[in-house]
Amino acid sequence: MRETQATHNRIPGRADSTDARASEFIMRRYDRSDWTDADQAELNTWLEESLANRAAYWRLKAAWTRADRLDALRSVSVPEIAAADAPQRLRPGVKFAAAFAFLAFVGGGAWFANEPATQTISTKIGERRSLQLADGSHVELTTNTTIRVAANGARRKVWLDKGEAFFRVVHDEKRPFEIQASGFRVVDLGTEFAVRRDADRIAITVLKGSVSVEPSDHAGKSIRLVAGDTARASNDTVAVSKKSAAEVADALSWRTGILVFRRAPLSAVAAEFNRYNAMQVVIDEQAVSNMTVSARLPADDVSVFARMAQNFMGLQVRRLGGEIHISR
Repeated sequence: MRETQATHNRIPGRADSTDARASEFIMRRYDRSDWTDADQAELNTWLEESLANRAAYWRLKAAWTRADRLDALRSVSVPEIAAADAPQRLRPGVKFAAAFAFLAFVGGGAWFANEPATQTISTKIGERRSLQLADGSHVELTTNTTIRVAANGARRKVWLDKGEAFFRVVHDEKRPFEIQASGFRVVDLGTEFAVRRDADRIAITVLKGSVSVEPSDHAGKSIRLVAGDTARASNDTVAVSKKSAAEVADALSWRTGILVFRRAPLSAVAAEFNRYNAMQVVIDEQAVSNMTVSARLPADDVSVFARMAQNFMGLQVRRLGGEIHISR
């Protein structure tokens, strides 16, 4: 499913250089009769330079094609073609005006928006998903996660709306890769890292390379994280701690479908299982909640957790409807 950012702060007609170059190629190719093999080679070279070039060209070409259809149906009302001496075919400038108008209304205004069109990617409860982005970067999504991905000529951007994602980024100094979540901006500096969002808090775990973290409004200081660093950020504060390689691997074990706990309160273990399963765990007593657990458990099998609580911790386990209740 695709969404389009519909903000309209850019002044119509102020196209960036990528759009201008794409429009030049299209006008030369489709509105002139002297298109040559050399022109085609030049276009092919330009298209291979970047994803942004290809995106601009194919979107504008689609707009041009739609304008041709509108022209054929005589359904475009433009002042220039209402004059008595207007030619029967739309002039190039008028055609692009109609094309961009078509995109503005039908495409949600993406060409005149501050952000490019975004792709929304989600996982359901218990689902994990791995995908490769257009720039070659990889993203792994864990349970109940939603991200939005966008790219234009200047940057690559991901919004983490909820959940947790692991990123293996193809670094490009000219096109920063950034994640926006809970009022913070995480920027790749050549990295493999995970970002988790819980309401207004985020946690960042760096496996390789480094990232920078700063408030989205740039009001605070940027903090650099390197391999082994874990940061927890909320409001305007970022707390950084150093983890061993084993601890980082434990934090990212969800990538293999395993949850690892080391002396974790039973309440925290239950909360983590509740992220991955429709069958919810309820701890009925505070004293039980504070009991600690060290274990490696499959994320998608809450019955294993229930058997551990019953057989190894001596707790009572009852199933009530869609919940598993644990007590003394």
